[in-house]
Amino acid sequence: MDEIESCIEIAIDDLESSKLLLEAGKYRNSVTLSYYAMFSIARALLLKKGLTPKTHDGVITLIGEKYVLDEGFDRELASRFSRARTIREDASYANYDDFDLDTAKENIWLAEEFINEAKKFL
Repeated sequence: MDEIESCIEIAIDDLESSKLLLEAGKYRNSVTLSYYAMFSIARALLLKKGLTPKTHDGVITLIGEKYVLDEGFDRELASRFSRARTIREDASYANYDDFDLDTAKENIWLAEEFINEAKKFL
């Protein structure tokens, strides 16, 4: 399996795991994996163009440059992916558990939409 296919499989697996965590009431972890599902599929897109950014910022920036501006990737989804990173950081590093069902559901929906959009370019 090549690296692009691996990223796609990881994205799908993370999304499925996010849904299981939602069902178990583990909203903070669900939010985290929803973001990582988007991150992995974004990496697949960038690998397709021979790009391997080293940071989350690099992935987000290059998605904007190489896919939103150059290829017509949905601008709103890309923007929401960037905002999802901030939510994921809060989920991973903040000392509170202020994540609820609605937040987790919204992030799962966003990950599904982002993955579907990305598949158009893969």
